[in-house]
Amino acid sequence: MPTIIKATGTALLLLLACLLASGATAADALKPFAIEFRTGPAWDASRAPHEQQHFREHGAKLQALRATGRLAMGARYGDVGLIVLRAADVDAVRELLDRDPAVQAGVFVYTVQPMNIFYPWKDSPRQP
Repeated sequence: MPTIIKATGTALLLLLACLLASGATAADALKPFAIEFRTGPAWDASRAPHEQQHFREHGAKLQALRATGRLAMGARYGDVGLIVLRAADVDAVRELLDRDPAVQAGVFVYTVQPMNIFYPWKDSPRQP
């Protein structure tokens, strides 16, 4: 039995070394999810987006997810915010987003869908 444990441990260390050598991170092993944010029942239509309750905290939460490699990209189109988040599963996504103060307050609501990427993003276009 100790030989099996030693061989398994060696195989795991080799796999980890290959992943590290390839530049892969823990975030790379997570699955992508598309999250659409829309205005919620607590959205105040008389105020600009940056003046909404908990808007700064919402932005800080997204920046923190970006810093850890979990948030792959974010964009707005029309009145919708879209982020691509890396997570183990839908429950992990909900756990992260349900802690967002703007979501908790009802300023934003979100939907989450797993993604099946068939054309990976090569170069991220940036607005000037």
